Amino acid sequence: MSGSRPLPAVALGALVALLACSKPSADSADAAAVTEGGAAASTNAAGALDSLAVASAEDLRRAKDVPAEARTSHDVASRRRSARALARIADAASVEGLVAHLADEDGEVVAWAAYGLGHACKGREDAHVKMLAARAATLGGDAGTSARPAGRGVLEIEPRTAIARGIGRCGGTLAEQSLVSLLKIGGTWQEPTLLGLGDLARSRKQIGADAMTVLLDAALPRTTAGASPLAADGAFYALSRADAGEAFGKRVLEAASAALVRPGDARILAIKTVGRAGKDLAKEAAPQLLKVVADAKSFTYAERAEAARSLGLLSEPGQSAAADALARLVPDNDALAIQGLIGPDFHVLHTLVGSLGNDAPKKAEPALRALANITAPAEPKPALARRLAELRCAAALALARGVYDAEILRKCDVESSEISQHARLASLLRRPIVGERKAVFRTFAKSEHLRIREMAVEAVGQHHELGDAAAAILAEALLSKKAGLVATAADVVDRHPDLAMVLADSEKRAALDPRAPPPTTDPAQELSRDVAKALTVALAEKWPEDRFETRIALIEAAASVRHPQAKAAAIVACNDANVVVRERAQKALRTLGEAVAACDAPDRLATPAPELGKALRGAVRISFTTDADVGPLTFALEPELSPITVTRIASLVRSGFYDGIVVHRVAPGFVVQFGDPEGDGYGGSGTSLRCETSPVPFAPLDIGMALAGRDTGSSQVFVTLSRTPHLDGEYTRIGRAEGAWASLAQGDRIAGAKVVE
Repeated sequence: MSGSRPLPAVALGALVALLACSKPSADSADAAAVTEGGAAASTNAAGALDSLAVASAEDLRRAKDVPAEARTSHDVASRRRSARALARIADAASVEGLVAHLADEDGEVVAWAAYGLGHACKGREDAHVKMLAARAATLGGDAGTSARPAGRGVLEIEPRTAIARGIGRCGGTLAEQSLVSLLKIGGTWQEPTLLGLGDLARSRKQIGADAMTVLLDAALPRTTAGASPLAADGAFYALSRADAGEAFGKRVLEAASAALVRPGDARILAIKTVGRAGKDLAKEAAPQLLKVVADAKSFTYAERAEAARSLGLLSEPGQSAAADALARLVPDNDALAIQGLIGPDFHVLHTLVGSLGNDAPKKAEPALRALANITAPAEPKPALARRLAELRCAAALALARGVYDAEILRKCDVESSEISQHARLASLLRRPIVGERKAVFRTFAKSEHLRIREMAVEAVGQHHELGDAAAAILAEALLSKKAGLVATAADVVDRHPDLAMVLADSEKRAALDPRAPPPTTDPAQELSRDVAKALTVALAEKWPEDRFETRIALIEAAASVRHPQAKAAAIVACNDANVVVRERAQKALRTLGEAVAACDAPDRLATPAPELGKALRGAVRISFTTDADVGPLTFALEPELSPITVTRIASLVRSGFYDGIVVHRVAPGFVVQFGDPEGDGYGGSGTSLRCETSPVPFAPLDIGMALAGRDTGSSQVFVTLSRTPHLDGEYTRIGRAEGAWASLAQGDRIAGAKVVE
């Protein structure tokens, strides 16, 4: 192939036979109209039938139902459908078909195959890396200018990125060596390989010296043959995830600091890299982040919010810089400045206050007092009132320094509000929960606000001084019918089983028996009767199918404390239709001492998605109104790659499901998330939704489906606020958002949502 170079030290034999059997290359022009399955359809009736059959196999996760003849079909659309289905199934049964598709000459087929092999490499990592690296060698280096497909959907799917990221997801030493070799080739391999190294660093948290060296070479602010500085800034995906160590720390910080002058979607990754400088380099890193936070003209809101958050990671120098930034940004107490807090600047301010730490620098106190007393000149609308209360209470929390009943805390908002209770509980938790603080803590654990109760229950795991009160609090939470509260309590029991234990009855009897031997330093413990009873009730509850986190947490908690029903519950879960539930059930059974090789998919068929065969084909536009004054907000849903998911979301909108729902999560500069009727992030529509992931990127303002693991979607959606490469291929992307989504804050409500016909 013209322009190709062999890949050093990588075996090619794994694909020789397969490459010899490749079908003739097919241009995308061979494809007919796009079907609901997202691939071009064959024009005959049999082709249409095959399309539905493959879509059903994909949805039900049954690789054996994907026709083997599709792998060698002369119809490129059939091969693409087959490769996509197997890539989304990505289990052991799909590997043979994926390997066959990897040898195809159609770029989209190869990309889907590489993507699937990257997700199906558990237990066979090196074998998959060798196959992917061998296929990479046949594509060549192509040292010309890097070019990405224009447009969205299948136009974004290309083989180099899928291969490099498949290698990165498999991980291991061989994967790292292969990616380093590809990066040295450069050209059109540069950007894909930087993403692959980022995926590898994300899972391993560290990379070797050779990889660090080539990443730093790529990150230097110079233009090399076939590359641009902006493309090279993708190196900061890996550098922001890996521990640079003493050998590379200073050079990484210098490279990231130099990148701050170059605008682009990848610059936020350089900001994250600066934030990881560590304690030894904090004094050098903090001023760089301070410049970003304070400069609203040169940096985007997302970049400033990320810099504000990163300051909190840099110990005292970062906290000092956060105080300086806060002093510059606290608004004047005039109507225009206060009204401006409806915008994203609110998040920058709020994040800065959080970055001051539990012991805010003294020099921050004037700015904190100004925020603690901030008010609107006139009666504010609900959205502005919430933001002002959040700022007042966050500042009061910093000033209270652990005094939970400080006057400034009590006055920051109405004491019965969730915002006030959150600040006072956070202050309470900054000191040991003893004496009268224990009684106050119990009141928060019974709060009328669900998220406050969850916060209190989660804190039980960090406050062992609660003693026997911990078991009582956990039991009360487990008896709740709120899925999120039950999941929170069960998770604490799983991670801290000792908190669910009390002194054994035998020890109590011995203490009252004068003839008994003296007590030991390690008295016998037994599962609290209250916790045991509560677990029994919670395990028997018929939780909606999409409450995956609750069901899993209960099984693991029961196993951790050896509950009498733990084994039976885990065996049932071992036969669940969902792969995540089965994997966690297997773990629970092993905790119980059971020799379980695997929890395989059940023989019975899963329930197919009701949208199968009825999915929308054209773009869908949704308009939202909110109780925040941020202007029009819209979704443009794209069914090409995610037809089932888009159809489900459109149906939920038409049913009024999202009307009145709360924005339960805003991670400044990262995502805005909503779609849970309970408002705590644990709930959904009541019906689960399998993933339709694809090897496509998440750019700013892309829309995705929130998950708690594979195939655990329901109704929660998120809008990205920056480039987020760690989400690529891991979450179902369903479209593009428009409007000031970055201005929304946690607690805002979706007043209404409608499909625009």
